[in-house]
Amino acid sequence: MKALVYQDLKQVTYQEIEEPTIQKPNQVKIKIYGSGICGTDLNIVKGKVPANKGTIIGHEGVGTVVEVGEEVRGFKIGDRVLVDPTQSCGTCSYCREGLFIYCENFDDYQVGMTTHGTFAEYFVGDEKYIYAIPDSMSWETAMMIEPLGCVLQTFMKAGTKPSDSVLVLGSGAIGSLCQLVSKRLARLTVGTEVDPYRKEFASGIADHVFYPQDLTLDKVYEINNNKKFDIVVDAVGNQLHVGFELIAKGGKIIPMGYDDSYEVTFKSTAVINDGISIIGAVANHSMISTALKFAQSIPELEQMVTAKELLSDYEQAFNGTIGYDMHTGEKLPMNSVKTALIL
Repeated sequence: MKALVYQDLKQVTYQEIEEPTIQKPNQVKIKIYGSGICGTDLNIVKGKVPANKGTIIGHEGVGTVVEVGEEVRGFKIGDRVLVDPTQSCGTCSYCREGLFIYCENFDDYQVGMTTHGTFAEYFVGDEKYIYAIPDSMSWETAMMIEPLGCVLQTFMKAGTKPSDSVLVLGSGAIGSLCQLVSKRLARLTVGTEVDPYRKEFASGIADHVFYPQDLTLDKVYEINNNKKFDIVVDAVGNQLHVGFELIAKGGKIIPMGYDDSYEVTFKSTAVINDGISIIGAVANHSMISTALKFAQSIPELEQMVTAKELLSDYEQAFNGTIGYDMHTGEKLPMNSVKTALIL
């Protein structure tokens, strides 16, 4: 079968590899329709996130069941399904407490990084990590369910209220999705974005979207009743310092973007005196079911997939999403917020 395989630092190849087969009676084999490009995939391509050499990348896969193990009871051939990539060992102390998200052996179970992912024609996985797609749901919406689960987990952990004002720093795929969810949960949703294309896209979601340099404190007070924001989400990975400047007393700062090179310094007394909380939250196995239900109330979710490319054209897809040539580093115009690679 054809697959997109991580070879080495900043090197992935589209190549022919052996088709996976069911190895355990509780496994399901899926013919992949497509898989969304996640920021993690882009960071692997950029060399910012490690992956095991020889591993198929991608983890937002959807497709059709073509084979089931003898102990599988929840699925049959022909079912439309999606893959939950948040997997765990099930035996460590955290897993035994039901905190699978904090699995001590999580690195061994990262679909698309340490185990084979979904940028391929076929995927084989355990039944418990496979979810049925409702008949009324499009493939495009289904590809957004896993990232939607991540965003919902974050906003729920922050205890978002209808009276809250929310600032989302960055309007890429996750940032725009945060804005979409915030519009359903909060009073005011504001975004920032440096790229004109993505800023224009986010303007159709949030109440206000600014170039970062234009979101001054005076402007914040003007649009938010003379108050800073109740919740600030850093969807870029290097904007927490801005979050500390624009967070209200009693507010919550949520880091969502990944940038291992970024460090931020803040005064602990400011956090204590102003009652600021920093909310850390990532994907949660239990959130897929919640996301599937929540998605029914967001018809716009389908429009989050702004481009579809063939898996064989992955370089073009990556380049248009990250805004530069992945080989030469030449700057290119961004032409998509969320791109799906289709088989």
